[in-house]
Order: sequence, then C-alpha cells, then structure tokens
Amino acid sequence: MRRPVIMFDNDGVLADSFDAFLAAFGAACRRHGHAGIGTRERFLGLFEGNFYDGMAAHGVSREALRAIVDDTTAALSATPDLRPFPGVAELLQRLATRFDVVVISSNAASVVRGFLAREGLDAFVSDVLGVETDPSKVRKIATVTARYPGQLAYFYVGDTSGDMVEGAAAGATPLGAGWGWHGPAVLAAAGAAYVAATPADLLAYVLRTTR
Repeated sequence: MRRPVIMFDNDGVLADSFDAFLAAFGAACRRHGHAGIGTRERFLGLFEGNFYDGMAAHGVSREALRAIVDDTTAALSATPDLRPFPGVAELLQRLATRFDVVVISSNAASVVRGFLAREGLDAFVSDVLGVETDPSKVRKIATVTARYPGQLAYFYVGDTSGDMVEGAAAGATPLGAGWGWHGPAVLAAAGAAYVAATPADLLAYVLRTTR
C-alpha cells in the first residue's frame, strides 16, 4: 500500500532564506531594469498570489522575467547563507517515517535540492518540483495529489497568502507556517486551515489529524 503524501513550500517554511532571496532578487531586478519591484514591500507583495503572475502584473516581460529568475537562481545557488529554521530537521525526519514528503516551490529545483543536500535533509524528501516543472503551484500540487489517489486530505504547508490560495485552488488543505514570510494573521485571513507557531506545533497537528 502506498504511503500518503505531504507537501511543503521551501523558502520561509523549510529554509530561512528571506534576506538572501531578497538581496539576490533585488540585485537581479535592478540589473534588468525593474528596480521598483525589488524592494522589501513589493517583493513580499508578489507572494500574495502566484509569484510569476505578480511579476507579469508589474509589467515584467517574459524575457526580463527569465533573466531575473536566472540571475536570482545563480546567486542563491552560490550563497552559503541558506539555513533550515530550528526544528525543521526534526519535523522532516519524523514525517518521513509516515509520509512521502514533496517540496513544491516557486524557486528553482536546483536551489532547493542544493539546500536540502547541504543541510542533510535530502534523505527525508521524496521529490522537489520547482519552477522548471511549472510556474503554477496549483498545477504542481494537483500533479502530486493525482499520484496519491484516495487520501482524505492533502496538506500543503506554506508561509504566504499566495501559498494558501494556490493550495486551496489545487484541492489541498493549506496549512500555514507562522514562522515564515507573511505571518500568522495574514495566513489565517488567506484561508489557512491551521497556522502552526513552530515546526514542532505543525508536526503535532499533522500527527493528530492523520491517525
């Protein structure tokens, strides 16, 4: 019998990457003529829905988007500053005994896989779907849930309002990582079924609701 699946965002949920991501993204935006969206406020606003749709709404052409993403990916791949949040290693280790853990991110899969490998977390993760697979988290989540038919609930753990919206649109139950980028109040308002204060709190919630 196939094990159930649980899905996670990476940045702001597993990886404490905000400062590094903002610095890399801001520099790439300035380099390619879109300095206005590289500020902290605009950057966070891009994650109120789908990140790539938000970029397009700000007038970023497909060519400029690709260049910004490529430069951001290169900078994040080279930085040593990505670290897991406290408690994440224990969370993934425990969940991996019962679930296939799949990471679904707007970031490049190469960045996510590199982070997981450097931190010794890759052994607990079954698959990573990044922007190369599809820019839409809705479609990526739906692709994963289709591989695991018959579950009573499909949890997607994210830290932004866009994660909550895209998770629900894909038919998943969105869970909020209250330690991440948008904060507990925003996640609750965006439709999170539960907002965890810490990775340990999230683990306890998942275990008691999936017995």
